[in-house]
Amino acid sequence: MRLILLENGAMVSEFFCAREAIHIGSASSCRIHIPDSRIAHEQVVIFPEAGNVWVLQQLDNSIEVRVSGQNVHDKLELKTGDEIELGDFVVRVFPDQVDQAGPRVESTGHSTVAQLTRFVQSQLPPGAVIKKVDEPLSVHPSHVHRIGAINIALSGCNQVEELMNIALREFASTFAAQRVWIGIRRVNYGAMEYVEGRSMSGQSVDLPEYGDRVKPRVLDRAQFVFVPLWSTDERVSILAGPLNGPDGTLGMIYIDSGDSGRKFDLQDVDYFIVMSNLFAVQLDAIFRAITKQRQATMDGEVSVAHEIQARLTPRKLPQSDQLQFGAFREPGRANTGDLYDVVKLGNGLLAVIVTHCPHGGAMPSLLMSAAHAAFRIAAMHQDAPHVFLRSLNWILFDPAKDRSLNCFIGTIDPATGVIQYSLAGAIGAFIIDARGEERPMRPTPAPAALGLDRSVQYQLLTETIDSDENLVLFTPGVTTAKNSKGEVFGEARFVNILCDGFGQLASQLLKEMLTDLRAFTEGGMQPDDITVLLAHRE
Repeated sequence: MRLILLENGAMVSEFFCAREAIHIGSASSCRIHIPDSRIAHEQVVIFPEAGNVWVLQQLDNSIEVRVSGQNVHDKLELKTGDEIELGDFVVRVFPDQVDQAGPRVESTGHSTVAQLTRFVQSQLPPGAVIKKVDEPLSVHPSHVHRIGAINIALSGCNQVEELMNIALREFASTFAAQRVWIGIRRVNYGAMEYVEGRSMSGQSVDLPEYGDRVKPRVLDRAQFVFVPLWSTDERVSILAGPLNGPDGTLGMIYIDSGDSGRKFDLQDVDYFIVMSNLFAVQLDAIFRAITKQRQATMDGEVSVAHEIQARLTPRKLPQSDQLQFGAFREPGRANTGDLYDVVKLGNGLLAVIVTHCPHGGAMPSLLMSAAHAAFRIAAMHQDAPHVFLRSLNWILFDPAKDRSLNCFIGTIDPATGVIQYSLAGAIGAFIIDARGEERPMRPTPAPAALGLDRSVQYQLLTETIDSDENLVLFTPGVTTAKNSKGEVFGEARFVNILCDGFGQLASQLLKEMLTDLRAFTEGGMQPDDITVLLAHRE
């Protein structure tokens, strides 16, 4: 069955229900909760009868309930499209609709149909109590000192495993629980990353079936669940609740009385909620500290990479009467991994390399150093560009595929303008002609980046820079730089700026390019290096 809740004609939420009784009222425990004090705690109930028949029955006669304009006196069979009128609220009924589609999201939250299905299957025994995080609590004066002591113990806790150990101990001793289980995750969705359970005797235990039954309510709905007695046959009392962070549920705590005969009460519920919140606050603080520490580590790695990058960057580019070079790099604020170099060979040619490492952390430092050393040796031996790429690909390859490198390598004859080159991955390469039109040099499809597949064969390609033309090589950082509105600088904008400056010397063209880039990214973000190498032929 599908039910849609509307308030003053506007949709509030929708529900997909299995064949079960659905209570509608102002009580928060009702499946369809209507926040109106004029509505009874449990105003009506919808339940299935033989076949596919669904019936509505009024539970409280204090207000008039109408279904599609008809008064309800006892029971009424519901039909598709019927509207249950409750003050300013209407529940629209579709008895013949079941969940057959993919995930659907409630308009008032983030619960998918899969979550709702689990929720339907997690029906609780009679007498169970549900409390939400925003409900008022009552704490007995005798508990205040214990809460303070727990808070002091948690204040020095900076590891998740340490917090879990304290939680298992404190919940077991505070509630005389026979079993305590805790599951924690770093984000507010997905499986638990840290899991541990412990019995009163200190043995490891898994989450029992009772815990699995209430898990959807705790994790998907952030509800605290109290079951005084599971059944007459299974005389187990349980408490379970979420570890709520500012952005959602970070985990779950479950305790039960086992076969001890202990029966939790409502005062235990509020005490359990207070303790859960104490642990949740400290857990969030631990995750934030870990994130901060990781960020500091990453910032340190970026600083080291910038230092290595600066040492590998040539202080001066070779120039000639026929060919003038210019280069600039705008350092990335989060990642760095670009390298460029130009070397004059013994045969009069100029060898050029531009690389980009798409990884973060310490990897760019390793790959920049390896590429620079390999390039200088290849230049000394005058290896052909495609041979160099094949060799470097073998050096960098790793089955983990975490050592990839984008690379342009080529040789230029200043006298004729002939370029022999080879390309791997996402390095931009084109020529701007004397009329300001670009001529792409990247083959289609682009060859794979280095370090991913040893079997790749890289092509040797040829192009010519004529008089008054510019060779332009650049790294992918232009596609990630954003302005204050979140718009990317983009390759097309970059190419247009350079085309507008056709015929200029490389140094002047770069100056204009840098001015436009910095004006664009002011107030925005530029996470990756942007490196541009230009060669202007007279």
